[in-house]
Amino acid sequence: MLYALDSATDRDSLNKDTISLRVNIYDYRAIFLFCACLAYAIFGSPTPDMFSYTEAFVLILLGLSIGVVHVRNLLVRPAGHRFWKSAGQMFLIYGLSIPLVVGALAGHSLFAISRDVIPFLCLFLPLFCLPVIRARPYYFRTTLLGFIIIGLLFGLRSLLIRFDVSCGFDVWCAQEELLYLENMPTVLFSCLFLLGSAITYAVRRIDALHIFVFCFLVALALIPLAAMILTLQRASIGALVVYIFCVYAYFFFKAPRKALGALLLGALALYVVGISSHMVFASLWEKTRSVGLNMRPQEMAAVWDIVSADTVTFLFGIGWGGHFSSPAVGGLSVNFTHNFFSSMFLKSGLLGVILCTAYIAGLLERLWRVMRKNMVFGLALAAPVLIDLTFYASFKSLDFGLVLLLIPASLVYFRQFESS
Repeated sequence: MLYALDSATDRDSLNKDTISLRVNIYDYRAIFLFCACLAYAIFGSPTPDMFSYTEAFVLILLGLSIGVVHVRNLLVRPAGHRFWKSAGQMFLIYGLSIPLVVGALAGHSLFAISRDVIPFLCLFLPLFCLPVIRARPYYFRTTLLGFIIIGLLFGLRSLLIRFDVSCGFDVWCAQEELLYLENMPTVLFSCLFLLGSAITYAVRRIDALHIFVFCFLVALALIPLAAMILTLQRASIGALVVYIFCVYAYFFFKAPRKALGALLLGALALYVVGISSHMVFASLWEKTRSVGLNMRPQEMAAVWDIVSADTVTFLFGIGWGGHFSSPAVGGLSVNFTHNFFSSMFLKSGLLGVILCTAYIAGLLERLWRVMRKNMVFGLALAAPVLIDLTFYASFKSLDFGLVLLLIPASLVYFRQFESS
């Protein structure tokens, strides 16, 4: 499953004893992080209506993987010489001060504030959890596996809910709460990375073993893919088409004859699976014709009307816990927008937008470096990040923070084994 990562590393070097076998605090933190991913994948909800024992358990595991001392150091000490770290630290300190005070003074409820602050803290998982990968680079693979499990199980849970399948777990079956599982960035990332890994296998060699692994990875990728198709996730499906085209183009440029064999194998797999692209794109076109851009421009205009009302709101926003009537959801009062930057503008004002833009720009610069080292992995990571920043409200989830964590963590991993 992680074979596609090896194109950026010397596979022989992975067998060397480059990591100490001595157990220390970072080993336990990596275990807690993986367990948090597993519990979240099986029982968690990306946007829970109420704070339950499941969310508390996941947060406790994440807290144990991060450590209180590290959080304290981020708040009182310089984060380091990396631009994205410094920008992230400033954004973190700002978000835990000014918007929090503004929200409290505006009389927003503690529950509403917590529904903004907790997703806000998830944005800084790259700052919180990177020390684990830096101390033990090989744990990147374990962490990546945890993220893929989230994507696969979220896709499976979405399908079970879609077809109202009774499975013995209440959180896996049809329910009143809208989970939006198929919208999550881990679902799209898992689908893309598994397909990219399958293509990588086929390009390396066409034999019985590689064909078997190719089919196995494609079969796994069909789980999140089916969830996205059945719910007509236009941005995700569009990203899938662009991703497959770019990956094949990349391999055709590097090894044309081997890529041709992989293309024929992919076409055969598509024929066997029997997915009708014509029907899928017809449904997507019909949705586009019916709903257009889902009132996204009108939503942006509504945000501007609120923040431009006075100078204080323009600079500092309406604070955490604030709601507004969103045209994108039929005028209902909600605590989010479908664009990361407009949401930050609404809640934290112009100063918040400047700081969050600097932080995201720093991470995107890291992402560009990842793509230069491993195109297959980097493109699979870029798609959900860019979509959630612009089109989906999934940035208000643990998934988005986990995907952001993969950016600097993968860079640490690639660099470690390039130098070994």
